[in-house]
Amino acid sequence: MEKKNLIIDQRMREIEKEKLRQLGYNLIELKQNHDIYPEISSHVDIFTCKIGDKIITEPTQYNQIKSNINQEYDLERGTERIEAKYPYDIKYNVCIIGKIALHNFNYTDTKIKEELIKQGYELINTTQGYTNCSIAVIDNNSAIVTDKGLCKILQKHNVDVLYLNYEPDIKLLDSNNSYSNKKGFIGGCISRIDNNIIVFGDLNKIDINGGIRQFIKQRKLTLIDFEGLDVIDYGGVID
Repeated sequence: MEKKNLIIDQRMREIEKEKLRQLGYNLIELKQNHDIYPEISSHVDIFTCKIGDKIITEPTQYNQIKSNINQEYDLERGTERIEAKYPYDIKYNVCIIGKIALHNFNYTDTKIKEELIKQGYELINTTQGYTNCSIAVIDNNSAIVTDKGLCKILQKHNVDVLYLNYEPDIKLLDSNNSYSNKKGFIGGCISRIDNNIIVFGDLNKIDINGGIRQFIKQRKLTLIDFEGLDVIDYGGVID
């Protein structure tokens, strides 16, 4: 059987890459873009946005992804390049849950906005630009967040939200692949692939009261994590 494609940060640890391969994925590793700060320079959620079955990719990463896919893939080049300075690095960082899309739409890539409207998504404007970083999407109506403002917005739109009222210890990688002084986001370290929820590290390191584990278990999803490893924000993955 031909393996499915999965876009990941090239800096992911080998043990995590191997697990994803075992799940049946062909890994497409994003190379670092040195026009933006190191911590997010190869983050999947900074350079790609999946809308339905279509993946829209920031122009500098398009050719690399295109050349590494091994099967039919609905891939399209985005209109705008990201830039180093916030908020011009958030253009592809749209969070999609069910049929709603959350972002600061003043800065969203034009092609993404067009595709969202074309596919009938409800666009919810937020002041938080890093919406996809900030929200761990568990299913079409469930999410985990640490941002109180986003929590209220999601609840208002009838999304079942687990709000973490503490700052989880999520690492980011710097230019030397060492831990940065900056803190990572919940959406970048927890990803859903098929019926699996993957935590890039040991869930116990960020799940202080067991609430995350319970939230996932209630939805009858399989939890995959990596015992003993620090939790790292790679900007999630896209299949």
